[in-house]
Amino acid sequence: MPTFHGYFEIAYNSQYKVIFLYLIALLLVLPLLAVWTSALAGGLLLAAGAAAIAAAWVNADLTQRGLIMGLGAGGTAGVDLLAVGIGVNLAAAPAAADAAVPGPSRAWQIGAWVVVVAVVGAQLTYSMLVGGLDFSVYRTGAATIFGSDGVRADLYDRDLVPLGGGFLPFTYPPFAALILLPFAFIPMWLGQAIMLAFSVAVAWWFAAIVYDYVNHRGRRIPFQDKLGRTTTIAVLTAVILLSGPWRRGIGLVQINPLIMLLVLGDLLRPATRLPRGFFIGIAGGIKLTPLVFGLIPLMRKDVKGVLTLGASFLGTIALGFLLLPHQAVQFWTSAVSDPTRVGNINYPDNISVQGWLMHLTLEGYHAQMPTALLSGLHWLLIAVLLVGTAAVIPVLDRRGMRLSVIGLTAFLMLEMSPISWSHHNTWLPLIVAAFLVDALPWAFRERDWRRTAAQVLAWAAFVGLYYSPLWLAATVAGTTENLDYVSRPAQIAAGLPMLAHYLLVLLWITQIWRHRHDPLPAGK
Repeated sequence: MPTFHGYFEIAYNSQYKVIFLYLIALLLVLPLLAVWTSALAGGLLLAAGAAAIAAAWVNADLTQRGLIMGLGAGGTAGVDLLAVGIGVNLAAAPAAADAAVPGPSRAWQIGAWVVVVAVVGAQLTYSMLVGGLDFSVYRTGAATIFGSDGVRADLYDRDLVPLGGGFLPFTYPPFAALILLPFAFIPMWLGQAIMLAFSVAVAWWFAAIVYDYVNHRGRRIPFQDKLGRTTTIAVLTAVILLSGPWRRGIGLVQINPLIMLLVLGDLLRPATRLPRGFFIGIAGGIKLTPLVFGLIPLMRKDVKGVLTLGASFLGTIALGFLLLPHQAVQFWTSAVSDPTRVGNINYPDNISVQGWLMHLTLEGYHAQMPTALLSGLHWLLIAVLLVGTAAVIPVLDRRGMRLSVIGLTAFLMLEMSPISWSHHNTWLPLIVAAFLVDALPWAFRERDWRRTAAQVLAWAAFVGLYYSPLWLAATVAGTTENLDYVSRPAQIAAGLPMLAHYLLVLLWITQIWRHRHDPLPAGK
């Protein structure tokens, strides 16, 4: 009688291999499909509420108007469904935070919703009509598994998706292609719409986290008293989506909102049923860079969390070898270590240490790789950042500054990678919130040169990154064409915000360390 392995071999090598693989892959993505469905439902409810705002504008019946306005908040329900799946509590702020002040202004709410709908609608329309470049790579990569949609290529072929005079390859591990497999069997436009709805829902959820955190720390968001919680979160969502990283990510229909969801969900949820680290490991299986967040459980001496992260990540690798053995060997033996597959390191949009060093040192703005001297400086700066971040994580934990822990680690992740495109920095709004709510009132509370320097660096970094290094380079160069070889002033313009950001983070870390022995806040 055949063993389990024997039955597996029979199934895997039979004429029904395709069906066998698809069923297994479908089981893998069912949880993700549930998240997508919840997020899409939330996005549709939010859209319905926003559309109903127009009716509320002319409706004199306050009861009906209240009901209509409540539909606007209905988008929260879908996002809450998304949060329930990973156990995140979005109601971290005290319930009485808004009750202690006069009620919101309906005129302010309606005006805000008009702006939000206009902003989000314009972004989504643009992306549906002329965007979606990166999503086309994801979908084509997934289509290679079964040759759906007429795709006849290998997952790691360099000429997978044509772009102008060149091509774009699939750069993620095989597990990512399995996760994206359902998109290979639906039209491009539908998959793009699902991803965009999902991204907006994650942005809303992200905004809710920021809102609750700010209020929980005893601070207020500008105009929140006039807008109320739901409308303030809607405005924050629009502000997030307008930021450089999210604006470009929405245009490309990027996977980074999913990565953020998994990482944030893992770090903010109660680790009661499932040890912390599980979802970070899954995120690492989709895109390797989130593994840097393993530094957090490591510095917390959370052995179970570190082991869980490692096990879930290794599980994604094992599934890749099990279901896509040829592609897995190809990725882990050659593709993963080939930086040329990702793009030009010296492209103005590269915000990693290696990228902005090349921009600012002017070491051949046509160069594709740094010299030995520049490479040595790059590793020195990374080492300083890594040691500093690791050292302050326990200090921040003792003070309940969770967003600062996540924000500084996210910055470390972006800087460590050889290439981090600006749209990878979906964490920018979180870092800004952590600086304003955690750093300025505590680490920089003395009104001295350090606080002044931090404020100047923050303005230079956050404004530049909000606008986008890519657009800074294009603005200075006067063109969006052929940005691989832009002028030296354009390269400098692209690198300055990240230089300011790096110096700000170093100063931030230094101040945290200076105040590490300060008494804990009351109640800690």
